[in-house]
Amino acid sequence: MRRTTIVVIFFVLIAAIVIGISQFLQSQPPVEFTAVINPLAESWLRDSINRFNDTQPVVGATQRIQFNIVVMDDLPIWQGGTNYTPENHPAVWIATSGASVDYADRYTVRVPSLARTPLVWGGYGNRVEIAAAATGGVFDWQAVQNAASAQRWDALPGGQSGWGFVNLAFTQPNMTMSGLGTLLMGAASYHNSGDLSGNAVRDPGFRSWMQPIIASVPNFQTLGSDPAAAVARGPATAAMALLPENLWLNNLRGLTDSESFTFSYPAYQFMLDFPLAVWNGPVTDLERQAVQALADWLMQPAQQARTVNSGLRPAAAEPDETAALFTAAETFGIQRQPDYGTPVQAPSRTEAAALLQWFTNISR
Repeated sequence: MRRTTIVVIFFVLIAAIVIGISQFLQSQPPVEFTAVINPLAESWLRDSINRFNDTQPVVGATQRIQFNIVVMDDLPIWQGGTNYTPENHPAVWIATSGASVDYADRYTVRVPSLARTPLVWGGYGNRVEIAAAATGGVFDWQAVQNAASAQRWDALPGGQSGWGFVNLAFTQPNMTMSGLGTLLMGAASYHNSGDLSGNAVRDPGFRSWMQPIIASVPNFQTLGSDPAAAVARGPATAAMALLPENLWLNNLRGLTDSESFTFSYPAYQFMLDFPLAVWNGPVTDLERQAVQALADWLMQPAQQARTVNSGLRPAAAEPDETAALFTAAETFGIQRQPDYGTPVQAPSRTEAAALLQWFTNISR
């Protein structure tokens, strides 16, 4: 038999073996892992993780894997409401904020940020103009606090009696990490500092200043999981709000259909950065490889480029002119490359828990 014939037969056998192994692997059920994801990033993450599963990923050269999704906000995890153990825990936790991972203690950040969304002020134009008149037209915390303290719009110069009460909206602080971020940004604005160490969030002056703002939210339950959609019902529901930018962008049409609307980036920012975290303890090699495969997938340029489709920003870039949700909102004040202001440094877990307890007590 000629050498060339032997070589051809050899390669045919190798190809047959490779095809056979591939078909065998595809016929085997995948090992399933759980990824707990944050509701704010659910649209992008669900799409990206489903795309990952559709590739029928294999790790360790032989084992197919699949990730199942559980949607949960951060607070039940870092407040201990999930009872995760070394034997029973999600392989991946994609939190709202790196602060949540620090508070949870049992988790370690593997990827510092998968995507980002800042908290942004939004409000109906005529109400914002009245509220900001006393602050030189600056639509930020002090303008909102002045309006909340007045309680009614006609108590402010230029306000109309028909506008009724000053109603505000936020995500609920004792239910969501974005809501806690709202309180922290309020504390930073009051103290004129992004450093909230010490007793900054326990300061009686801050709490007195913040209380009318919280009291101006008529009903957190009525606002639901998407307060921007509630704001879109009209200024009687809420005339101004501080919400994650991606919620605003996904409700833009309803917000701007009937009245003018405007957005403003706060001077102090608690960025929601969606880190990928893993259990801080012994895990199997298979779990470690599965997590790394998913992390690598989510950071690929193709997956990062899709963040803007749901109103999120890529982890390490800003939206370009092809990001339709962002460009459509530019005329109302959304910026593709904004000045995010001064970063707010989260206080200790003890201080954050005390702030949430105070909020719960005064909002009952």
